[in-house]
Amino acid sequence: MGQKTALGSLLKKIGNSGQGKVVPGWGATPVMAFIGTMLIVFLVIMLNIYNESVVLQGFSVDWNGI
Repeated sequence: MGQKTALGSLLKKIGNSGQGKVVPGWGATPVMAFIGTMLIVFLVIMLNIYNESVVLQGFSVDWNGI
Protein backbone atom coordinates (compact mmCIF):
# COMPACT_ATOMS: atom_id res chain seq x y z
CA MET A 1 0.00 0.00 0.00
CA GLY A 2 1.26 3.51 -0.85
CA GLN A 3 1.84 6.44 1.46
CA LYS A 4 -0.98 8.77 2.43
CA THR A 5 -0.25 12.43 1.80
CA ALA A 6 -2.20 15.61 2.38
CA LEU A 7 -2.24 16.37 -1.35
CA GLY A 8 -3.51 12.90 -2.18
CA SER A 9 -6.30 13.17 0.38
CA LEU A 10 -7.29 16.60 -0.98
CA LEU A 11 -7.36 15.37 -4.59
CA LYS A 12 -9.40 12.33 -3.60
CA LYS A 13 -12.03 14.54 -1.93
CA ILE A 14 -12.23 16.82 -4.96
CA GLY A 15 -12.31 14.05 -7.56
CA ASN A 16 -14.97 11.87 -5.95
CA SER A 17 -17.24 14.57 -4.58
CA GLY A 18 -19.97 14.17 -7.21
CA GLN A 19 -19.61 10.50 -7.98
CA GLY A 20 -22.92 8.66 -8.21
CA LYS A 21 -25.05 11.77 -7.66
CA VAL A 22 -27.82 12.59 -10.09
CA VAL A 23 -29.47 16.00 -10.22
CA PRO A 24 -33.25 15.65 -10.03
CA GLY A 25 -35.33 17.09 -12.84
CA TRP A 26 -34.46 17.85 -16.43
CA GLY A 27 -31.01 19.30 -15.82
CA ALA A 28 -29.32 20.42 -19.04
CA THR A 29 -31.72 18.59 -21.37
CA PRO A 30 -33.43 21.76 -22.74
CA VAL A 31 -30.06 23.34 -23.54
CA MET A 32 -28.86 20.21 -25.34
CA ALA A 33 -32.17 19.95 -27.25
CA PHE A 34 -31.81 23.58 -28.38
CA ILE A 35 -28.21 23.05 -29.51
CA GLY A 36 -29.17 19.85 -31.36
CA THR A 37 -32.08 21.59 -33.08
CA MET A 38 -29.86 24.48 -34.17
CA LEU A 39 -27.30 21.99 -35.54
CA ILE A 40 -29.97 20.22 -37.58
CA VAL A 41 -31.27 23.55 -38.94
CA PHE A 42 -27.73 24.56 -39.90
CA LEU A 43 -27.11 21.25 -41.69
CA VAL A 44 -30.41 21.48 -43.59
CA ILE A 45 -29.55 25.01 -44.74
CA MET A 46 -26.10 23.86 -45.88
CA LEU A 47 -27.65 20.91 -47.74
CA ASN A 48 -30.16 23.21 -49.46
CA ILE A 49 -27.37 25.54 -50.56
CA TYR A 50 -25.30 22.62 -51.86
CA ASN A 51 -28.27 21.16 -53.77
CA GLU A 52 -28.98 24.62 -55.18
CA SER A 53 -32.46 24.60 -53.66
CA VAL A 54 -31.47 27.97 -52.21
CA VAL A 55 -29.74 30.08 -54.83
CA LEU A 56 -27.33 32.72 -53.57
CA GLN A 57 -26.15 35.27 -56.13
CA GLY A 58 -22.40 35.30 -56.61
CA PHE A 59 -21.90 32.02 -54.74
CA SER A 60 -20.87 28.91 -56.62
CA VAL A 61 -20.84 25.42 -55.05
CA ASP A 62 -18.62 23.73 -57.63
CA TRP A 63 -14.85 23.31 -57.35
CA ASN A 64 -14.26 25.67 -60.26
CA GLY A 65 -15.64 28.61 -58.28
CA ILE A 66 -12.73 28.67 -55.82
